[in-house]
Amino acid sequence: MIRPVLACIDPYKAAGEFVAVGWNIDFSQPWESGDPLVGVSLCGNSVLLGITEGYVPDNQLSHIGCGVEIYMTVPGGQLKQIYENHLVLKPTALMVQPWGDTAFEVKISGYQFMIAAVNSSL
Repeated sequence: MIRPVLACIDPYKAAGEFVAVGWNIDFSQPWESGDPLVGVSLCGNSVLLGITEGYVPDNQLSHIGCGVEIYMTVPGGQLKQIYENHLVLKPTALMVQPWGDTAFEVKISGYQFMIAAVNSSL
């Protein structure tokens, strides 16, 4: 299993953005722990939200997530509701992709996600 660590200026604020569109907080380490980290998940897909300090230079913060898209699958029966939860973030249209999956793309905290249901139709 791959679980990416996404560098965030404030992982706790970023976690709030994920939760606002239906993701779950799996755990949250205190800032003063020395390793501020929050685990968030959606339908069994999880990512870790960490700090930028030590990973992204201040002069490159505007490039967080540049060139990365995280592809994740969710149950077909939940895709429409998940899409509707993400509408406040202005996702792409929910549509059948050329390879057969139904998916949409959305940016959360500077990171691009493609959320899909395998071989599912609208």
